[in-house]
Amino acid sequence: MSTQYRYAVYFVPRPDTPLAEFGRRWLGFDTETRQPVENAWDLPSGIIRTPARYGFHATLKAPFRLRREHDEASLMEAVQALAERLRPAPLGHLAPRQLGSFIALMPTLPVPDADALAFACVRDLDPFRAPLSDEEADAILDKGVTRRQKGNVYTWGYPYVGKDYLFHMTLTSILAPHELEEWRARPIALGAQYLRDPVTLDALTLCAQKTPNSPFRPLQRFPLGDE
Repeated sequence: MSTQYRYAVYFVPRPDTPLAEFGRRWLGFDTETRQPVENAWDLPSGIIRTPARYGFHATLKAPFRLRREHDEASLMEAVQALAERLRPAPLGHLAPRQLGSFIALMPTLPVPDADALAFACVRDLDPFRAPLSDEEADAILDKGVTRRQKGNVYTWGYPYVGKDYLFHMTLTSILAPHELEEWRARPIALGAQYLRDPVTLDALTLCAQKTPNSPFRPLQRFPLGDE
């Protein structure tokens, strides 16, 4: 496989759930198949450009390139083994929240089990991650990070892990300050019926990106231990 590939481990809701239907209507396509849907809400392309690139998901292990000594098959085996060891983590209800300068679906209450699960993905799969280049590290650090987040970049290749991790499912690109309130309200106005049920983090989905500008696509979904 091309060394340009990047991989990530995401939570992608099971296709038959209300949350997955919300994601399809919001983005206008099915994250699993990348096929457009007929009942989409037809949001402005600029608003959803960033989440559309990655699909409807929550990050567990941020995008990374493989070390030379590993391949996709060995990574897939490791993700499957990890999923078999982990247990589903209740997320409760998700609601739109402002996170920095964008809007995301986030749990309404703390989710320590999900936070611990995410860190297990970061830690246990890190032997597969190629180190960041100086340019990649600088690009992250130039965005502004705390001292602890800087340490995370050098240790784990990503600033938002461990105590800096927040489970979230990105809904918008970066917004202007005057747009934030409107787009925090829009998900409820359009899709409240799809956000009524509590959600469980029940699987790890391994995704891949073929080139820097191509979308991430799911490769395989691995249910957690006692799903």
